[in-house]
Amino acid sequence: MYDLTKPLSIQWELNNICNLMCPQCGRNVIKDGKLQWKYDDLNTVDTSLITFRAAYKNIRHPVSHIRFIGNLSEPVLSKDFLPICEFLKTETDTAFQVSTHGSVRTSDYWRRLGKIFNGNPKNIIFFSVDGVGNESLQNYRIGANFDKIMKNAKAFIEGGGKAIWRMIIFKHNQHQIEEARALAESLGFWEFISIQTQRRHHMNEVYEYRGKKRILENQDISSEWNDEVDKNRNSSEILDIQCKYKETNSFYVDYLKRVWVCCYIPNKAQFGRQHKWYAKYNDDMTNSLVYKTFDKIMENEFYDTIQESWYD
Repeated sequence: MYDLTKPLSIQWELNNICNLMCPQCGRNVIKDGKLQWKYDDLNTVDTSLITFRAAYKNIRHPVSHIRFIGNLSEPVLSKDFLPICEFLKTETDTAFQVSTHGSVRTSDYWRRLGKIFNGNPKNIIFFSVDGVGNESLQNYRIGANFDKIMKNAKAFIEGGGKAIWRMIIFKHNQHQIEEARALAESLGFWEFISIQTQRRHHMNEVYEYRGKKRILENQDISSEWNDEVDKNRNSSEILDIQCKYKETNSFYVDYLKRVWVCCYIPNKAQFGRQHKWYAKYNDDMTNSLVYKTFDKIMENEFYDTIQESWYD
C-alpha cells in the first residue's frame, strides 16, 4: 500500500485525554438533547516516552514527519510530551508538528516547548482557536480559556517555536476573522489560517451542557461553500476513491499504538458489522507498533482488502 522507497509520514494520537467538550469532536455526542462523552473509557490511556520510543523504532523506515493530532485527544496533555519531542529532536531526523487547543499547561511549559521546537522550520504547532475572547471561543471550544491560550502561544513563540493560528469559521466568529488575523500577526504567529468546515452533525441543533442551553450555528458568509457541502452530502453518486493518505505515504497511529490507513476508520462498529475482515483487524490488539514491526503489520490482509473494497 505504501511506497517504502520514500519516507513515511504519520498522524499519531498519544492519548485519549482532553479537558474540553467540543460538540463536533469524535469524543462527544449529543444524546437526548445533552452533550456527553461518546465512550465510557475516555481519559484513561497515555503513551510514555519508553513506549513511544519502542513503537517508533518498530517502524524501521525513514519518517519525514510526525503530526501529533487530537482526533480524540489533546496531545500536550500527555505526561511525557516534552521528552517525546526532545527524543525526536535529538535522536531522529523526524520533524514534528502538533495540533492543540493550547488551553493547558503553564507559560513556562510552552516556553520550554518552543525551545525544543526551535531549529527545524518544519517543526510547527497549530493552535486551534475558533474565536477572539472567551464568549466567542467557548461556543465551540467548551472549557477553553482564551487568555490562557494567548499567553501560552506567546511563550511558545518567545521560546523560538513556529506557531500557526488555525480558526474554524462558524456563525459566532465569522465577524472576527480579520481581528484574529491582526492579533496573530501582532503576537508573532507565523501564519493565520481560516477554514470552512464540512461537518454538519450537531450543527444548528439546540443542546444542553451542564444546565446551559447552547447552539452551534453554521457560517452564512459563504453560500457557495454551504451549497457544495450540501450537494456532496446529498449525492448518491459513487466517485473514484483517491486515498490522500496513500498518495502522501501517510498512516495513522491510534492511542493504543495500532496502525491504521487513516484517522477516519478506527473503531467503527458499523464497519465491523458489515465486513468480517475489518472486525478481525480491529479486534486484534497486536496490530500495534508495541508488538509488531510496521512491515509485519502491513502483511495483514486488511491492507489489501481495504483497497479492493474501494472498487466493490
